[in-house]
Amino acid sequence: MPFTAEERFRFDLTGFLVRPAILSPDEVAALVDQVDRIHHNPESLSPEQRNVPGGPSSVVIDHPKVLEVLHEVIGPDIRLEGAFSVWREKGVAHAQGFHQGGSKPIDPIFGYRVHNGEIYAGMVRVVIELTDVKKEDGATSFIIGSHKANFPLPPEHESLDPEKRSEFFTSYECPAGSAIFFSENLIHAGPPWRRDKPRIAILYAYSHYATNWHRMKIAPEIINGLPREKQAYFREVWALDFGQRPFVHNSVENFIKSTDPVTPSRFPEHQNGG
Repeated sequence: MPFTAEERFRFDLTGFLVRPAILSPDEVAALVDQVDRIHHNPESLSPEQRNVPGGPSSVVIDHPKVLEVLHEVIGPDIRLEGAFSVWREKGVAHAQGFHQGGSKPIDPIFGYRVHNGEIYAGMVRVVIELTDVKKEDGATSFIIGSHKANFPLPPEHESLDPEKRSEFFTSYECPAGSAIFFSENLIHAGPPWRRDKPRIAILYAYSHYATNWHRMKIAPEIINGLPREKQAYFREVWALDFGQRPFVHNSVENFIKSTDPVTPSRFPEHQNGG
């Protein structure tokens, strides 16, 4: 399922893209169980599974249908720099309201541009919805096209109230196990969840391998419990090592072949997950 011309058009026009049902029902069930326990009974999980992206949630880190999109909209060399899970009950919203995009000065790490037919989207979020989602349920919502906006969001477009929201407000619908990709530069929000059944999801933040925005807060036992090929997505932030001859490229493949650890100094003390 390669990145298609239709997907490229949609991502560039709107700032987000939905790939339906990339996970199997068994994978979804395992992830729902893990997120449930993370939020309600973390001690029932082994330390390396006590938060995302450990345990069953590690399937997403380098999932082929995730990497296909990220390699097209960020580049061939990427890192996973942040991860968290959501268990959102009816009536609960994300604390920030609308944020990013034209609502604040564009940070180069988040910035969106197209040059010579290639997209560079800076940081890209991947949401894995673990329940079926309808468009009016209150999943992640966007001000469509704002990843390319040049001016702040006017106040009259900031409301999350269904009766007052912007004509440019949009969301998505998808079956459980779907992946939603969006540019961090796109104005987005987590409105109040409107269903009796909780919203269950995981959200990962990917960036170019030579940039970093988040301070690492994923516990070392979680990353150390991952297979080497998945640890590679948490490698240090650099592109080339000219201190060696021939110089070394900080690629996933070279990390896997090396004995380099995921540097412990990157983990603040007393943190337990993202």
